[in-house]
Amino acid sequence: MNHELIEIKRSSALSIKVLDCTFRDGGYYCDWNFHESIVKKYLKSISETNVDIVEIGFRFMPSSKFLGPFSYCSDDFLKSLQLPSGIDYAVMINASDLINYDNGIDEAVCNLFSEKNESLVDIVRIAAHSKDLKSCEKIAKKLTTLGYRVFLNIMQISSLDSNSISHLARKVQSWESIEVLYFADSLGNMDSDSVSMIIKSIKKEWDGLIGIHTHDNKNQALSNSLKAIGDGVSFIDATILGMGRGAGNARMEDLLVELVSKGFEKYNPDAIFPLVIDDFSVLKNKYEWGTNIYYFLSAMHNIHPTYIQEMLGDQRYDTDQKLSAINFLKSAGASFYSNDHMMKAISGAEGSENGSWSAKNWASGKDILIIGAGPSTKRYIAQIIEYIQRKTPIVLCLNINECIPNDLVTAYVASRSSRLLIDSGRYKKLKKPIILPLSNLPNELKELLSGIDIFDYGIKIQDEAFEILDNGCILDTSLTINYAISVATASRAKQILLTGVDGYEEESDPRQLEMVSSVKQYKNLGNSLPIFAITPTNYPIEEKTIHVSSEFKILKA
Repeated sequence: MNHELIEIKRSSALSIKVLDCTFRDGGYYCDWNFHESIVKKYLKSISETNVDIVEIGFRFMPSSKFLGPFSYCSDDFLKSLQLPSGIDYAVMINASDLINYDNGIDEAVCNLFSEKNESLVDIVRIAAHSKDLKSCEKIAKKLTTLGYRVFLNIMQISSLDSNSISHLARKVQSWESIEVLYFADSLGNMDSDSVSMIIKSIKKEWDGLIGIHTHDNKNQALSNSLKAIGDGVSFIDATILGMGRGAGNARMEDLLVELVSKGFEKYNPDAIFPLVIDDFSVLKNKYEWGTNIYYFLSAMHNIHPTYIQEMLGDQRYDTDQKLSAINFLKSAGASFYSNDHMMKAISGAEGSENGSWSAKNWASGKDILIIGAGPSTKRYIAQIIEYIQRKTPIVLCLNINECIPNDLVTAYVASRSSRLLIDSGRYKKLKKPIILPLSNLPNELKELLSGIDIFDYGIKIQDEAFEILDNGCILDTSLTINYAISVATASRAKQILLTGVDGYEEESDPRQLEMVSSVKQYKNLGNSLPIFAITPTNYPIEEKTIHVSSEFKILKA
């Protein structure tokens, strides 16, 4: 491979361009909310490396969920950053967001982008699955009309055979609006042979520039990138310390060192070494991205890394449960892991407040105890169990919680498709009802949940909304706790008690702010119920002790 790369470098025909997408791909771990000090150091250091392109972030459609500024990369925000000169700046858009926009693709593009002469963005990269390719032509041509350079990034291309890839390339060639055709190792399962096959298949019908975006599930992100260069790819992605969703990407510092050693002397990897060691190492210790056995298995079984990332970030799962979930996920079928399809389901972007089950009077006059997964549930489990046995409230468990014996749970509550998929095999064994928004789920997941007693309480996501109806709710977030509180309220319970809903230490934590806002919205409702926390919480919820005999016992250490 090294010999092949050196021979190509000696040819004047090859021009390598390196693209850094740290703030775009790395944003999956911090909701695109990078600290100002890191932003300043990053921009200074990355400009000194002589990297050609910085993909500064996404340009998402507006969302009710809190996301940091690098998820939207508005022109006003980019102008506030004092971006270094000498670099081309890119943003990525998800094709599915624009395709599904109610008022059409043209209006979606115009809502996101002004004329190029009014923006610091040079390049727009469209991320798309092959099934959405037809609609991408319209997106690309509209962006070109506005004056932007347009790259197309095909995701999960490893699921296609050679003929399908060539057919795809021929279509894109006919548009005459794409500067670089990228392919992404979305599932992290490529090796050198598949990289070569994909490049060869693209070149049969595409005579433009080619780019590659690699993932490191199998520790092959760097070697696959170098192999791609050897096979004639011109644009290479990488991120600082490999920061990116799941197992992460090719590490920029390693890639630049390799390129310099092969004669690409314009790059200066030394400039980012302090950033790697002093700043991004801290982020990696905090967010724990990088390859491990779970990501390796996800690559081998074509499981989307989102599920692995969510399991690793959830303390409820021990090793056996994670491995069991992976075994279950691999049998569910690779088609389940279409990123745009599942992300819509996870965010609650689709759905209806009109479920088939009415919660009206379901718990009339009774207490409802909602059990969350916070550390306080485990800490005070003995007292909580004693209270349930003595007072027999309706017990709603947010997702599956190993602390609470199944026989004490009235029903489980789930509102997010990703969590339901991971837990679906376990729900069948628990033989208890699940309260969930059935209309929000993909058909494949509905099939996996067949045979389970489901109470279909609907949910619709709408900006700044908090409305509770008998058959469903309209919320501005798909947080499961808000969904459960809506169920309890619709059921005409006497009061709502919470445990394991602990909150976060930092008042400025986006997750803390999101829940604080929700609590205030709920308390202002005309039909809200008295709501108390029976274990310590950092949310603005009154803490209430629970009876032991005739006295109150405070559940505090």
